[in-house]
Amino acid sequence: MALGWEGFLLVIGRTSGLFISSPIFSARQIPIQVKILLIIMLSGIVAFVNPLTSAVPITDSGTFLIALAVEVFVGYALGFVAYVLFSAIQLAGQLMDMQMGFGLVNVIDPQSGTQVPLIGNFSYLVAIVIFLSINGHHYLLQALSKSYQIIPVLGTSFNGQTVEFLMELGAQMFVIGLKLAVPVVAALFMADLALGFIARTVPQMNVFVVGLPFKIGAGLVMVLLTLPIFIWFIQILMDRFFGYLDSLILLLGK
Repeated sequence: MALGWEGFLLVIGRTSGLFISSPIFSARQIPIQVKILLIIMLSGIVAFVNPLTSAVPITDSGTFLIALAVEVFVGYALGFVAYVLFSAIQLAGQLMDMQMGFGLVNVIDPQSGTQVPLIGNFSYLVAIVIFLSINGHHYLLQALSKSYQIIPVLGTSFNGQTVEFLMELGAQMFVIGLKLAVPVVAALFMADLALGFIARTVPQMNVFVVGLPFKIGAGLVMVLLTLPIFIWFIQILMDRFFGYLDSLILLLGK
């Protein structure tokens, strides 16, 4: 069933969901007025490019409100895929901070307005730069437009496969965070072993006074040495998550 003006409002709902969860678009630095203008403009472009159809006839206001809620969920799910990757990067930074002694040192993340670890915020900003450099934000908008070719209004299929897929994405966040943090955490573990050996062999040395700056210095050096590998790995992960985004669209459109 073709949609008229109400179809444009539903497109605004799906676009709004994407702006709620996805990185870059959900940044708090963007004024709310600018976000509303971008949502309306992008929704107009999407509605102009894609023929809007509804799998179920929208005959009353109750059906329209249900369709609007479903559209917001679809947009939120699309942005959630990218959000999981950036959460994994912050998790890796938190693991590194705890080993380096920065566990109590948090800074305000300008993207979300929440307190995040020091190294985690640095890793997050590096990932944002990589995401923009490979036009990841363009891919999200492309996925939004592509979703209307596969997921019509009120045609979303939210079944057990979709739930399992989203749970696997959540599990991937912890796995990726551990993989990203392994080089620094392993180096700091070796530093702890060395400090323990020194404490046993040279009891006159105050290991607690020497150990903290030593671990911070060793951690920062490892972060700098592994930065090229970190950037390379993040690029591979982003390509993989773009594939996850396509898979999610296909699952929701079944």
